[in-house]
Parts: sequence; C-alpha cells; structure tokens
Amino acid sequence: MNTNKLIVIITAAVFAIFGLAFIALPELLSQTITGAVPTTTSGLIDMRATYGGMSLAVGLLLFLLSRSDVRLGLVAVLLLMLSMAGGRTYGILADGAPNIMMVLFLALELAVATVAGVLLAREPKAKT
Repeated sequence: MNTNKLIVIITAAVFAIFGLAFIALPELLSQTITGAVPTTTSGLIDMRATYGGMSLAVGLLLFLLSRSDVRLGLVAVLLLMLSMAGGRTYGILADGAPNIMMVLFLALELAVATVAGVLLAREPKAKT
C-alpha cells in the first residue's frame, strides 16, 4: 500500500472511530475534549448527530475514496484538516484560553494537512 492511500485510510479510520464514539458516548467525549457536557437532551442528540453521525460519514466517504480515487481522497483530507484548523484557530483567537486538547487537535490538524499537501503535490495530475 502506498503512502497516499495510507494517509487517506488512517484519516478515514480516525473520523469513523471519532464518530462512533460520539454516537455512543457523547457525554464522556465532550467532557474529555472540552471540559463540559451539554445540559439538555437536545444538546446531546445534536452532538450524536453532528459530531457522531457527520464524522462517521466523513470517515466512510474517505474509505470509499481510498478505494477509488486516492488523489481526490488526499484533496478531501487536505480540505478537511485545513477547514478544521482554520475554524479552531479562529475560535482560539476570538474566544481565547483554549484547553490543551484544542491545542493538540490544532497541531494534529496542521500536521495531517501538511502531510496531505506534500503527498498531493507529489501525486501525478489526473488526466482530463
């Protein structure tokens, strides 16, 4: 298996596991990651759907791309990581005082985006 496909598969697995965990255990993950738990039933339901369901779907889509179009999978990984890092950076600047998890996630997002960007730059262009 080449490195390009491996980075797409690893990213897919992380999103899928994260999604399943948020579907099953939103209170635990929310407390661990943010230091707080939603205080309403609707807050938990939305967390299961948004963090859980959407992350699971992203993971499944990346798995599919790893099997059919690795270049597009790398583009997806790059866009996902840069978008998450951008939103997180804005949040840190606008809201201040991030916990260690926010800093760790930002570092991971930037690292994976960098790897995906380098691999994408080395990937032969698709023929049109």
